[in-house]
Amino acid sequence: MAAMKGCIVALAASLLALPASAGEPWLAPGDARARHDLQLLVDEGVIDLPVSGWPIPTPDIANALDSVGTDDAATSDRPQLTAAQRAAVARLRRYASEGRVTPGFEVSGAARPMELRTFAAEPREEGELSAWISGFVGERWGGRLQLDLAADPDDDESVRPDGSYFAGKFGNWIVTAGAQDRWWGSGWQGSLILSNNARPVPALALDRAVSDPFESKWLRWIGPWRLTTFMGYMEGDREDYDHPLLFGMRLTARPLDGLEVSLERTAQWCGEGRSCNWDDFWNLWSGNDNAGENVAAEDEPGNQLAGWDIRWASPIGDWNYALYNQHTGESIDNNIPRPYRSMDLAGLETWGSTAAGGSWRAGLEWANTRCGGTENEQKLWDCAYNNGIFNVEGYRSKGRTLGHSMDGDGNTFGLRYQHVDAAARTFTALARFSDINEGGVVPDTRHTIAPGPEEWWSLDLSYRYPLPGGWIEAAVGADHRDRDWNGTSATLPRAFVSWRRVFE
Repeated sequence: MAAMKGCIVALAASLLALPASAGEPWLAPGDARARHDLQLLVDEGVIDLPVSGWPIPTPDIANALDSVGTDDAATSDRPQLTAAQRAAVARLRRYASEGRVTPGFEVSGAARPMELRTFAAEPREEGELSAWISGFVGERWGGRLQLDLAADPDDDESVRPDGSYFAGKFGNWIVTAGAQDRWWGSGWQGSLILSNNARPVPALALDRAVSDPFESKWLRWIGPWRLTTFMGYMEGDREDYDHPLLFGMRLTARPLDGLEVSLERTAQWCGEGRSCNWDDFWNLWSGNDNAGENVAAEDEPGNQLAGWDIRWASPIGDWNYALYNQHTGESIDNNIPRPYRSMDLAGLETWGSTAAGGSWRAGLEWANTRCGGTENEQKLWDCAYNNGIFNVEGYRSKGRTLGHSMDGDGNTFGLRYQHVDAAARTFTALARFSDINEGGVVPDTRHTIAPGPEEWWSLDLSYRYPLPGGWIEAAVGADHRDRDWNGTSATLPRAFVSWRRVFE
């Protein structure tokens, strides 16, 4: 932690002193409009880069947009852009455009913040104030210094450096130290393995900066690809082991038009009072982590999740639709190398545009966090995000799961619609039905959402209105909850409003 504080101090001094040569190194998860713009351009063949793993390097976005050109005229290499595509390109160029270091702030207030969080970065607490300064310093160094103030936070930490990082670009690789949100997967309403549900875990990361294909004719078929890996340092004051390490690695490629395939893996290991050496990491890396099966119980290195994420746009026909699936296992089958005791997320989405420059996206998404719920085995209750070593807080950080926000033993269906007009005014509607903690013991003290089985009907509406240098966003919603574990029910409304301003 001392080294990270030193990096933040050095970053602050350099950012305040020097001009920048490009935009911020990373586009963080949370901006659903920016994600829609990127996905629209990728799905319609305007650009080609992986977009299922966040944060996304802005050099990769800038490189892709360079191939689009500066006008909308048709060329021999590409057709004329539609009005919606031109609007998306213009908005995305602001994230990767040249300019000076930019400060900004965001203030938000919420009545009952959303518990089943999605990709959108809604407030976690009833009151939040964020201020930051970000950008590149020269051609190699860059980052973001951010300070958040939270009112009456759940984890009792009212001052937070979340979102701060220091980054250096070396060739086509970016080394980053800081506390970055991560979202791995094609889902919009959740990710089974790594999402922005919990506050970010401070980490040292290595990522490929630009996802260009291999130059070799033998490997070029893989298409644009990106590799990301990190090692994080989790919190103390846990009820199992303090300060475990969090390892993650993800490899993504686009071998065919519209097809994006990712292999993803995370693991908790080490921790105060536990063995933490290269042998432990090798056992973890090689999959020797199933106690009593391929490693002795006393040598089990930690808690590991692994799986894949696949999204294919318009595999049959030429109309606008995409199918996606994320399959994540709590362990690996020793007989067949595959995720086992697994969870699944699947979705179908479609999109379109208007002659006036607007665009829209609609999707149906299902997620299941009941281990074995889609395999030929009995469902394993209290399996997902729990572990025999980290046997109290498990795969959670500061009271929230690192994976899907509904926690384990859940099942949810969601219908989502988003519309972005030419002026970037954005409307989003989300309706969901969720079975929460279906098989949990009562009371389930480890589950972060409900102590026993509950059924939730949820509806959320949000509207973002652009302002000079930012936007104002407001949302309303409600859950109707039938609590099977105690025979009661309740309808609980919620709302939030936030204002963001960036000084460019």
